Amino acid sequence: MIYSYPVHLNHLSIISINSDYEPWFYSNYIQLSCPPEFPNDRTKIVNFFNYDDLNPFYGYSPFTKEHKTSRLEKPEQIIPHYKGLLKDQKYINIFVDDFYLAFRPAYKLCHTPHELFLFGYDNTAEHFHVLGYDTSGKPKEYTVFFSELVAAYMSASNLLENYTASTWMHFDYQFEYNKNQYGINLSNIISLLESYINSTEFELMPGTVCGVSIYKLIKEYYYNYYYSLTSVDVRPFHLLWEHKNLMYIRMKYLQNYFSLDLSNYISSLFDLQQNYMILRNKLIKCEISKNRIQTDLFYKTIDSLVYNETQLYSKLIKELKKLL
Repeated sequence: MIYSYPVHLNHLSIISINSDYEPWFYSNYIQLSCPPEFPNDRTKIVNFFNYDDLNPFYGYSPFTKEHKTSRLEKPEQIIPHYKGLLKDQKYINIFVDDFYLAFRPAYKLCHTPHELFLFGYDNTAEHFHVLGYDTSGKPKEYTVFFSELVAAYMSASNLLENYTASTWMHFDYQFEYNKNQYGINLSNIISLLESYINSTEFELMPGTVCGVSIYKLIKEYYYNYYYSLTSVDVRPFHLLWEHKNLMYIRMKYLQNYFSLDLSNYISSLFDLQQNYMILRNKLIKCEISKNRIQTDLFYKTIDSLVYNETQLYSKLIKELKKLL
């Protein structure tokens, strides 16, 4: 249900192999956060924030185990190493140069390191099975020939020498599914909802903008886009829609879990996620037509949506506290 960024797509594709993950999933992914530099720095993003001390932006779950290893140095190591890991039911996340990957034609004009998620291989066809995005930004399975991967991996190793600040890119990551039991955590849901509407700052990351305060930066981000000739990155707005859509689905889940009547909240949240989907789609149309939404209209739209959302969550919190 979350695929705005690969870290969510890859992680959730592992843990959603059965429904055991659902109580944990619906107990998290409520708070939002972004660095204060977001409006002016395209390397900064708006993301879910689960108050996880180790991976606060990524929210890895108790349903996976992560192993971080140094990158391979020799091309002849690559194929047998990853085949062996996949045979042992591991999932692999590595950084490669997109220039060499046929399923990423948009990067054929430049050399850029991006992550690649491997989940299987075909020895006869000599390719790996990977998870990626199609041209519309939706998840899709692809294949990468062994020879493509070797060239892309070794080229990325050279490129990463210039990415000294991005330390996480200098490693390979292996994940394995960890069968676990986790009940719905109502206290956590309430805490995250309160943190969201109160813009509670995460104490281990001072200065990070959390909760509804991010919308001030969203407006600043749009202002910069409106008065520039650059293209808009629609992913933050897609993530905002995912956030509202997930709240809508979460309410239906909680209604069944606690045998409650949450129909009014479900109806209001459906409308909210529809409005965010419309906003996202308008921005996509604006990018195509270059006929942009006036900033004052965009601001009024955001302010109205945020006001309705916070009022709704304030009432919902009181409702959920009755269950504690």
